[in-house]
Amino acid sequence: MKKKALVGLSILILSFLILPFSITAKEIKTLSQFPMSGPTGSLPEFGWGFIDGMTWVNAEGGGVNGKNIKWYLEDMRYSPTVEVATFNKYAAEHDSSELILASGYITGGLKPLISKVNIEEKIPWLDGSYSNEIFGSGGGPSKYPYYYSLGATYGDQLKILVRWIAKNHKGKGAPRVGFVYSPTAWGRDGLPGALAYGRSLGIKWVAEIEYPYSATSATSECMTLRKKKAQYVIYHGYSGATGHTAIFFKTAKKILRKAQLLGTQYTTMTITIAVVQDAFDGYIGVSTRPVGDAIPRSAADMSNPMIKLTHQFAKKYRPKEYKAGLRGGIKDMFLYMEGLQYAFMLQKALTEADNGAGLTRRGVKEALDNLVWDFKGMFDGKTFSYKSHTIPMARLYKANVKMVKIKGKKFPTGKLTPVSDWINTDKTEW
Repeated sequence: MKKKALVGLSILILSFLILPFSITAKEIKTLSQFPMSGPTGSLPEFGWGFIDGMTWVNAEGGGVNGKNIKWYLEDMRYSPTVEVATFNKYAAEHDSSELILASGYITGGLKPLISKVNIEEKIPWLDGSYSNEIFGSGGGPSKYPYYYSLGATYGDQLKILVRWIAKNHKGKGAPRVGFVYSPTAWGRDGLPGALAYGRSLGIKWVAEIEYPYSATSATSECMTLRKKKAQYVIYHGYSGATGHTAIFFKTAKKILRKAQLLGTQYTTMTITIAVVQDAFDGYIGVSTRPVGDAIPRSAADMSNPMIKLTHQFAKKYRPKEYKAGLRGGIKDMFLYMEGLQYAFMLQKALTEADNGAGLTRRGVKEALDNLVWDFKGMFDGKTFSYKSHTIPMARLYKANVKMVKIKGKKFPTGKLTPVSDWINTDKTEW
């Protein structure tokens, strides 16, 4: 009887030791959404980079202190409606103790999800939006505590361009600047602050023009800028991978021969060289990440640790796409790097949470709020603090493009080279 009693007691003790673990052990789940198709064109590189990054995280990167992440990836097709509906679906289907981190991509999705994410779900949300309204001085952690951006705001990007114009203007009189923006929240984002900042530096704004994504001509817009005697044109709210960007730049080069063209993040890409060709030569743009590609790809500068790592990942996980390049493969390593960036940030945030307050939504938020990181050398050794809920780093690049003849046909070659050091916008006095 005593023996039976001891066996029974042993089983009871084991059950108490095992059951709490089985009850509390939850999967680490995350949701990510990227525009891999839609109005911006077919850009699967975002997804490829993220998939390869997350594959590495779980298989070789140690996961989250040895724990695997169950990650979900959805194509939000550059549609706020799709992004919102997808998140609502996952939030309804997954327990809040398991789905502890989400990411999206555009301002249009952030706005309708403000209450859902920040008040109802209280889930940390990483985003590709650089919205000044959401992440600038009028928004930020106090207003949207669960939103985090992966780059400097468009307001700060535009101010960097405005300051460059003011410092580099050599003509007589005040710099005459035109502003061309897309008919989107993105295109209008940061405009009022940039205009005010420009006026404080003595800049004369001569035109504000909305240029549509559906444009088949930019003659009217460029003629208006010519009549207004614009010496500088800031082009904002557009991808460099699209036809309307090529139309505008090529038209501007013919009609505004002496005007300096400038732009923000998603025009400042290597793929723009292939699309716009020599009309892109001399362009000055802001980037929130190192620009890590060239045409031909063999001419890429690998001195930045994150650029080097990105190329290594692509060669390992996407050898065919890497080699194909513009011919149906990875068209721009910048896009692939962005997918990797999300994967590395997910791992970093979750690991810091596991080492700190725990793998809960609140724990992840605390980890992000206190994060100080060099992001695997992305900013050439410089670190940033995430207290502002933005990665406040940006750099100016200049496009160098040359057309070369190959078998009787002309092809663009070139790359974007840095013309400034990394600028920490949280530490900049405007």
